Amino acid sequence: MRHRILVPALVAVGLALAVAAIFAPVLDTGFWSPEDLRDLATAAAAHSSGKPLLAFQPALTGGYPTNPVFGLEFHFFQLNPRPYFATNLLVHWINAVLAYLLINVLLHDRRSAGLAAGLFALSVGSYGKNLMVAVGISSLIYAMTVLAGTLLYVLNEKRNAGRPLGLYALGFYTLFAGSLFMHGGTFSLLACFAFYNLFFRAERGRRVLHVNLLVCLALVVVAYAWRFATGSSPTNAGVDAGAFLRNVPGYLTLMVFPLHQSQLLDTAPPLVRAVYAVAPVIRIFVGLSILSYSLFGFVFGSRALRFYIAWMYIMIVPFAFLRYPADWLNLRFLYLVSVGFCVLMTTGTLYVFKLLSHHRTRRWLPFVIPAGYVVLTAALIHTLDLKNEQLSDAPATRERQALIAALLES
Repeated sequence: MRHRILVPALVAVGLALAVAAIFAPVLDTGFWSPEDLRDLATAAAAHSSGKPLLAFQPALTGGYPTNPVFGLEFHFFQLNPRPYFATNLLVHWINAVLAYLLINVLLHDRRSAGLAAGLFALSVGSYGKNLMVAVGISSLIYAMTVLAGTLLYVLNEKRNAGRPLGLYALGFYTLFAGSLFMHGGTFSLLACFAFYNLFFRAERGRRVLHVNLLVCLALVVVAYAWRFATGSSPTNAGVDAGAFLRNVPGYLTLMVFPLHQSQLLDTAPPLVRAVYAVAPVIRIFVGLSILSYSLFGFVFGSRALRFYIAWMYIMIVPFAFLRYPADWLNLRFLYLVSVGFCVLMTTGTLYVFKLLSHHRTRRWLPFVIPAGYVVLTAALIHTLDLKNEQLSDAPATRERQALIAALLES
């Protein structure tokens, strides 16, 4: 019992140190994002008009105009940026711990789970962009709901025989009900539940459409019926069904090869610009590698490996219909996707390490790849933070902040 408690506790401490080591500079950055300034202005207007900040109510199955958690943060922090970013890092650490628990409960390998969770804590695959904006709390809470909901569902299947009653069942039903107010959250949880039932049906000894999954599907039907009955359909601006086939492989390729058109390229070293010049060719090879690995993993991989391959595709689907300018995608949407990427990188690394175990030196070569991604991620986070600091000190940004402060005092 002591060992079962001590190991997760040590892992949690290690993950906290990893988050602090790579994201500490972010705490000294001011507000810079147009999204932050927009939502701060909305919160300040609500404050000056006497409206409660918690009036930023989410719409059933339709998201929310302003995140109610952000409204709660504004109530306590107002225009002090540091606690917003500190809260982001805290929630990210919690998500890393949840990722460790979920990976371990499926892989039954603490070493693999710890390494994968460590890579996720360092933002390998997502590169930390959603931690650098105050409104990033939205995607972080969304991720916490999906990770915790899936973990509780799996534990209910393993320890409670999939019964719809019990603490685990109460937990994932509560989180699933909360996901009905999140854009994409319901789909992500439903897909996780369904794929777990499918890939682990022999272990579970129950049909795929078991009672819990059927109840969740019924809740979705009721929620959408309520939405249409009340006329509270969300806006679909920027949604393009035709973009789906381009965005899904585009996001997965961006996760592996994080170079696309942005302002950073204007000041990037010549080598980076040279690599970007041949990026279309590199993306083709990266895309083919992802497809090959996915097919190979589904055919020859374990049940857990299949689940995390499916995870990568599941988590990007809700955002793949959004239309963006050519050669640009939103890195923030890769946050949950990167969990699967980190698992695949970890399992592949440890598998090759085991194959080379009889070589004293060469057995460590597989760790060059995850180590390289850690260095790349740290460099990108450092570069993005420097750019954000410049934007936060820009005259236009300071002018908008002054206007928000004046609105708050009125």
